[in-house]
Amino acid sequence: MQLPTSIFVIQRGVLVASSDFSVVRGMRDMLPDVAKKKQAIEDRIRKEFEAYGFEPIETPIVEDFALLSAKGSAGESIKDDIYYFKDKADRELGLRFDLTVPLARVIVNNPQLVKPFKRYQIGKVYRYDKPGASRYREFTQADVDIVGSSSIMADYECVALAYKIMKDLSFNFSIRVSNKKLLADICLASNVPEDKVKDCMRSIDKMDKVGVAGVKKELSEKGIPSEVMDVIGRNDLKEIAKLVKDKTGLNELQELLDYCEKSGLTEFVKFDASLARGLEYYTGNVFEVTSKNEKGEVGPSVGGGGRYDNLVETYGGPKTPCVGISFGVDRLVDLREKELCEQLTQLMIVPIGLEAGKECLKIGRELRAVGLNVENDLMQRSLQKNLEYANKKRIPFVAIIGENEIKEGVMAIKNLTSGKQEKVKLADTKKIKELIKTQEETKEKK
Repeated sequence: MQLPTSIFVIQRGVLVASSDFSVVRGMRDMLPDVAKKKQAIEDRIRKEFEAYGFEPIETPIVEDFALLSAKGSAGESIKDDIYYFKDKADRELGLRFDLTVPLARVIVNNPQLVKPFKRYQIGKVYRYDKPGASRYREFTQADVDIVGSSSIMADYECVALAYKIMKDLSFNFSIRVSNKKLLADICLASNVPEDKVKDCMRSIDKMDKVGVAGVKKELSEKGIPSEVMDVIGRNDLKEIAKLVKDKTGLNELQELLDYCEKSGLTEFVKFDASLARGLEYYTGNVFEVTSKNEKGEVGPSVGGGGRYDNLVETYGGPKTPCVGISFGVDRLVDLREKELCEQLTQLMIVPIGLEAGKECLKIGRELRAVGLNVENDLMQRSLQKNLEYANKKRIPFVAIIGENEIKEGVMAIKNLTSGKQEKVKLADTKKIKELIKTQEETKEKK
């Protein structure tokens, strides 16, 4: 019996077509068009991180489950979202759900780090959440944190950085800010019992999903007075200032807003009393970056963060003030419709004839040595087929080299955008590079 030409594998003793294997639910493959867009976004974010003086670190994807689920860290609810397993030594482990908790472990284990310690990390994290539109169980976060500074100027730097990144990526957006201490004070001033303040804030944090009515219903089910939502709904900072007794959170928030006003960011930065941020380790100012569509309607959150001054201490370290912000790279990729980068390959070498093919491999190496991204024809196709291939892949230039060109020591370089073609000496790699770079610079200006 002759099997079909598709790939087969043995699974539990049964011959199974490879098409039966699909990506794990909540995760996805990224083909080049999407992967290049993601890489371009990460590159731009990394550039801005480094412009502010942040340095990279790397941490493992796998962490001790006790670290991920510690009380006083992310909160009880995160336990349901952690990918949990035991290894062969029967150790309880989990996949990291963010990049902040591993950072706290790094700080505890490395007391020699000079403060303020400004780090960034771009990496994959995992949450066993319900998959939905732009909501994945495996996703990439781009995270910056400032460790060791209690100044609100550090909070402001996170907000200013978020503004710069969103502007650089050409998004329409807004940045909502609030304060966890202030929200707790609003709850207390609205007759929420002190032992139910955290429960109340968890419910308020769901307002974007379930609306005011949904939050009120949940509060009622928890036995919490719903009048707090009347204050939240009015979103009047002056009214709130009169209502709360402890002004600590209010003053922290006001200082942040003052810095934003002096920097001309008030068009983008707005107070939102309902902003609670779900993770319980936040202690002060919090912020959330939200996209907007062309009509100005609020879209999904693409980033957020805040101050977390107790997390390092939770893991056995000294009292250490910290603040940070994280961007959901996958969500930015999904929302960014326009291309951010051209085809990575700058030039494709097309040989005419077998002898020319051998020489073209050498020419390809020489052109890569001067900094060009070069693709050689590996299919031995006709010139027309190779031109069609290059056009489909949006490769801007094709170098056509036959036996006559080799004898003359030249190559015919065709610009697939303009259709123009000119001959350049094979040895003049500098001119070839300048020709391609000049065309790229002209296109960028347009």
